[in-house]
Amino acid sequence: MNTQAATASAPPVQQSSRHAASQRLKASLTDGSVVIGLVTLVLFLVSTAAIPGFATLQNLRALFLSVALVGIAAIGLSIITIVGKMFSLSVSAVIAVSTIVFASTLQYGAWTAIIAAVLFGAATGAAQGFLVGKLGTDPIVTTIAAAAVLTGLAQIFTGGLNIASQGDAGVFRQSLFGVVPFQVFIFFLVAAIAWWCHRYTVIGRKVTLVGLNEKAALVSGQRSWPLVLLAFVVSGTLAGLAGGLLASEAGQGNLQLGATFGFDAITAVVVGGISIKGGLGNPLGAAVGAVLVGLLGNSLILLGFSYEIQLIFKGVLVLLAVVGTGIATNRQSGRKR
Repeated sequence: MNTQAATASAPPVQQSSRHAASQRLKASLTDGSVVIGLVTLVLFLVSTAAIPGFATLQNLRALFLSVALVGIAAIGLSIITIVGKMFSLSVSAVIAVSTIVFASTLQYGAWTAIIAAVLFGAATGAAQGFLVGKLGTDPIVTTIAAAAVLTGLAQIFTGGLNIASQGDAGVFRQSLFGVVPFQVFIFFLVAAIAWWCHRYTVIGRKVTLVGLNEKAALVSGQRSWPLVLLAFVVSGTLAGLAGGLLASEAGQGNLQLGATFGFDAITAVVVGGISIKGGLGNPLGAAVGAVLVGLLGNSLILLGFSYEIQLIFKGVLVLLAVVGTGIATNRQSGRKR
């Protein structure tokens, strides 16, 4: 009898703690960045075990160098997607023109040049964000038009020629502790800051709220256009940073640099579990998505697959990610109803 009484009194607490643990586990397994992180880890372990030469320090260094700049651009782009404005298709143009800005101002010092590239990116982002957020223009059309304007102006400025760097940008090509390249460190730092801001700040929560339901946010007293403007400024700033770092590595600025960055950044955002409808996902997912895409590409190269096959794999990966985030969004909507 005493045993029955003890059994009857204990379960509520135990069941409550088990239920809470179960809910946390379920939430983790439906979190896009967690799932993508697990997939990335599994692919990394499989590649390490199955592909000769993959786990060498030289290859891993090359892998993260190839991922870092795309990842920085993807993190900025993810803010635009989360706030509900899909994508910016001017990312490649902003990065390319930022390489020219960096190379043109490097004679005044490496830090001056990187600041100039970042400010240029922020200004282009602000202009597009104002048009999309305040004036209500279509984000896709607006950013395509912005890319055309930026490319045309850069062509006039350079005369279609490369701009050679007249200065020393070696500070951005150094490695921390002799192991971690400066660009990779910046990528990790940007990812950490973006994750923290999105998760723990009021602005981060407001960005998600606007992406989920712009009308509901307006009813609650939150105007959407300042947050849309902020999202584009952040995206432009990080694209400018990526462009400056790219120019410091290449030793020049031209419009061909970073030509594929836009597509790669979009791929990273989608693969990172961020819904193109907005309001679902976080910037860390885009960073992990960039690592996953870079890891897949690196593995395919070491296995001897051609560039065309790599494109097919990337396309399939994007389609699977879109289907997955679509299912997750529909389930969330179903729970809310």
